[in-house]
Amino acid sequence: IASTKKPLIMSTGMASFEEIEEMVATAREAGCKDMIVLHCLSSYPAPIEQTNLLTIPDLSKRLGVQIGLSDHTVTNTASVVATSLGATLIEKHFILDKSIGGVDAGFSMDKQEFSELVKAIRATEKLLGRVDYSMTEAKKKSRQHSRSLYVAKDIKKGEMFTEENIRSVRPGFGTHPKYLNSVLGTFSKKDYEFGERLKI
Repeated sequence: IASTKKPLIMSTGMASFEEIEEMVATAREAGCKDMIVLHCLSSYPAPIEQTNLLTIPDLSKRLGVQIGLSDHTVTNTASVVATSLGATLIEKHFILDKSIGGVDAGFSMDKQEFSELVKAIRATEKLLGRVDYSMTEAKKKSRQHSRSLYVAKDIKKGEMFTEENIRSVRPGFGTHPKYLNSVLGTFSKKDYEFGERLKI
């Protein structure tokens, strides 16, 4: 299959890490450049305490390929957490009608459950987003509800700033509260009125 050079999905199943490494190396040597390795617990259903999803980022780091999850648990949680850990493909057992029965029916998803899983994973992807420290418009708007330094009573030019006449309160249009200790004990260079923001 690898020699066709088509994308390849391989499940780890009951393999040791050495066997997984050999599997990936063999596929690469045969010409496969695009592969996804599925972390898989071969228990049906899979107990959550044995699922060990932290294996996903570790496999990604060690193998340098995309990692997914072959999820045999009975809820959406494992797939959602796997997505947050970098899984790029989720495999779940699907059944048209659970009343049909069969060995997989107990941990298989019907149409409604599968739809909910897809929605949960898409929401997780949006929540993860990207690394972003930029000051967005939403952040800028919210910052007005943060604290800053304001004048708590009238201050005359030359008067000392004290805990009685300077307070850290909302909104956040004045000097940042982190400067409070450096302001206290210094002297005002102008007159301030009660309620005025302090600017230094």
